[in-house]
Amino acid sequence: MGLTDNQQRLIRSIAENDILSAKKCAVACLTEDTTRKNQWFCKKYKTIFETTGANMYELPQDLKGLLTVEDVSLSFKDGRYYLSDREQKVYKNTIRMKKVSKRLMEMGIPYINSTLLYGESGTGKTTFGRYIAFKTGLPFCYMNFSHLVDSHMGGTSKNISKAFTYAISNPCVFMLDEVDCISIRRSDTSSSSGTGGEMARVTITLMQEFDRLPNDVIVIGATNRIDRIDEALLRRFSSKHEVKVLNEAEKIAMVRKYLHDIGLDFPDHKISEMVTRNKNQSMLLNDLIRAISEKIAE
Repeated sequence: MGLTDNQQRLIRSIAENDILSAKKCAVACLTEDTTRKNQWFCKKYKTIFETTGANMYELPQDLKGLLTVEDVSLSFKDGRYYLSDREQKVYKNTIRMKKVSKRLMEMGIPYINSTLLYGESGTGKTTFGRYIAFKTGLPFCYMNFSHLVDSHMGGTSKNISKAFTYAISNPCVFMLDEVDCISIRRSDTSSSSGTGGEMARVTITLMQEFDRLPNDVIVIGATNRIDRIDEALLRRFSSKHEVKVLNEAEKIAMVRKYLHDIGLDFPDHKISEMVTRNKNQSMLLNDLIRAISEKIAE
């Protein structure tokens, strides 16, 4: 029997040292094998390929610790992700503006498709960024500003420039997490020298790098403290959206969707208990996974 198209693509990707493409082709090969004798093998290795760690891009040494870049096409579980009506509107607008950005780029007009998500922690801002990457087929480039702070004078600005330079040359969904750690209102800094002056310079660097981004990069910012962010940076985000804690009905829908995807079910009273005692999405998901683990262990 001759090689299938997926097998040919797998061999080509390995020969060209394109590891991420090779992994995708391997998953396609495993999926197309429906023979009973290979059922266990295919299930095992498909699961391994679909774990997050197996889909991370290898970055240059000077970017390690500053950025993580992930191919979420295999690792993001779309069937388990609950999207509220509020975030659905943000998603649709982001996709719409992605098309607009491309048209503007063809006309030579710079435009950054950027959204700032704000709200309390644990509401799924970062997960929403990964969802956007999954739906657009772009790599998920994640930068947490709390990891970029350098004690050496000018070090933080250099770290920001390195990270943005990577995003500029690689179309992606660029997730800027904990923006408030760095872009503090310049009017709130105490002086033009020392710590206050350094943070003001960092904020200026961030805005300058932001302005360099091309039209084919989607920016998703996230913060718990929108009130701390410099007004000039806020203006650079084309839209701003508050991510709220899900209401009770939405939490129930979130749990049911997750359970349906994995083929399990819980009694209504058990789901109600979980929803009642958990304040936000992150807490609810952790509790749900514990409950699933206990059920499997029975």
